Amino acid sequence: MNRTFTFFLLTACLSFSDSTIAKSYQLELEPVKFVMPAYSEQYSEREVTLRPEEYELAEKLSALLDRKDFAQVSDELETFYNVELSPALLMIKAQVYFSLKEYEKAQKLYQFILKAKPQLVRAHEDLGQLYLIKENFELARSHFAKAISLGSDNAMVHGQLGYLNLHQHGAFSALYAYQKAYTLEPNNAQWQQGLVTSLVKAKMYPSALAMLEELIAKDPKAQPYWLTKAAIQLDQKQNEQALKTLEYATLLGPISHQNTLLMINLHFEQSQYDRAIELLKGVAQQGKLKFADINNYLYWLNDANRWQDSEWLLKQFDDSKSLSNAEKSTLSYSQARILEAKKQHKKATDLYKNALELNANNANALLNYAQLLLQQKRFISAEQMFIRAEAFDSHRLQAMLGRTQLYINTDDLQSAYTLLLDAKNKFPETPGIQNKIEVLANIVNTQSTNTL
Repeated sequence: MNRTFTFFLLTACLSFSDSTIAKSYQLELEPVKFVMPAYSEQYSEREVTLRPEEYELAEKLSALLDRKDFAQVSDELETFYNVELSPALLMIKAQVYFSLKEYEKAQKLYQFILKAKPQLVRAHEDLGQLYLIKENFELARSHFAKAISLGSDNAMVHGQLGYLNLHQHGAFSALYAYQKAYTLEPNNAQWQQGLVTSLVKAKMYPSALAMLEELIAKDPKAQPYWLTKAAIQLDQKQNEQALKTLEYATLLGPISHQNTLLMINLHFEQSQYDRAIELLKGVAQQGKLKFADINNYLYWLNDANRWQDSEWLLKQFDDSKSLSNAEKSTLSYSQARILEAKKQHKKATDLYKNALELNANNANALLNYAQLLLQQKRFISAEQMFIRAEAFDSHRLQAMLGRTQLYINTDDLQSAYTLLLDAKNKFPETPGIQNKIEVLANIVNTQSTNTL
């Protein structure tokens, strides 16, 4: 009578299902696009003027520039020393070098110009573009920032400064630059994406969502907007809403493999098994189903007694020759669990043994095999399996509780009580464990009194 009563009390503590890891979902979004500078070929004389004696030469150069005869312009200007030319013509010479991709010459000339005219906005803009091409991002950022501080209203410069700040200094540093670029060119998709991304990374979700709603209203078929909205919802732990948003995004076109796997997990989490399996079959048809991904799926399916779906999932790897011994062990263990659920205990036992032969450290197999042995009253073997499972931190509590139950079933209540105290010391936050200790203590004391 005592044994049955105590078993009822302890079952609330026992759990032998596969251990799962709390998931933090990370949606894959399009990266912020880098705007590769392409020289505008607008040969500006802004902020600099020609000398009167240069007017005739300037008219000749203007005609050549109109014909895009940059090589001839370069030849004409090479006949002069730099000190003989005004900053206006020096800018044209530097810009021609830029167009001809003679970057070293252009860089030296821009630096020469800026020594004489340190506040020349266009020189800072151009030199920033040149450093971008040379992948000297720190100097590029420095010259873009200087150009903006001197009053540049070039959307490209603001956008590129936003990009560099986002990747070098974080989201907050990029916000103003992207906002300015977006203000100047509100229909530019790159500035839209950069600003939204900066808002999201800065966790300014109300502003990001408000902007997304505005963009979606203008272009409801733009899938990246929906994916970004889903990413925000996931970060705010609004998984159900995020899944609805993702489902709408899939109607607008294919999504990445990573995002498909994320959707599958969300569907399992919401107990929407049919849709999860439908997506899994699509992944399998594409040949992208990996064994490393299926453990979590098996947990959900087995927990819902969807054994047929679990069998289908495992069959995808029956003929796989690329599995390691550890993976083959997991495969055997998973098949054993299905057979055990179908009451085919002999076959399940063989598969548990096979799983442990392939990988003696398969903690899930040890724990579930121990429970099966306990049910079959093979107490010595069950105890050995529980003790082996206790060696693994992730399974220690379950193994100790399982062994406690074994001692209860064999009327060794003193050992059960001692082990349960040890479990409480190691895992003091275990729900209900103190009550179970008190119940066992009362029974042990009662038995001792009766014996006396």
